[in-house]
Amino acid sequence: MKLEVQRYMELLERRLATLRILATDLDESRSAYVTLDLRAMHHHISHQETLCTEIRLLDAELQDLKGKLTAMGVAGEMPSLGDIEAQLDPASARQLHLLLGGLKAIQADVRRLSRVHSELLRRSRRSVNVLLNFLAHYSGTYPLPLTQSKGMPFASMGK
Repeated sequence: MKLEVQRYMELLERRLATLRILATDLDESRSAYVTLDLRAMHHHISHQETLCTEIRLLDAELQDLKGKLTAMGVAGEMPSLGDIEAQLDPASARQLHLLLGGLKAIQADVRRLSRVHSELLRRSRRSVNVLLNFLAHYSGTYPLPLTQSKGMPFASMGK
């Protein structure tokens, strides 16, 4: 069971690191949306998709490992944190506590950043819709400007 617990802790560490990277990327992507930098937006979107895929894979591995730990547990129940800590040395038990605390904090941070990001996208969509409506409504209102022989716009004053 010690090997499974060590593997579980490794997966938790990887999940924590990936969530930290995702939080950083969500935070950094705001400037791309504010400045309407399409290349940066696409870069952040693809990076965030990759990170989310990695998190889903880690979650699946963690779930499988939980199943194995449950099968090893008493009466088919998942061993409690106390049972797991009892089998670990004090340093590993402390590390497990720190990992779980870190995961709780970063998950709350990612949840908050995700809400902020979704609100930013919603407002950006609204701004783009306003601009599209404006262009669609006023596109035929103004005539095309007269042009000079070199193709430059020219407004003739009484000529």
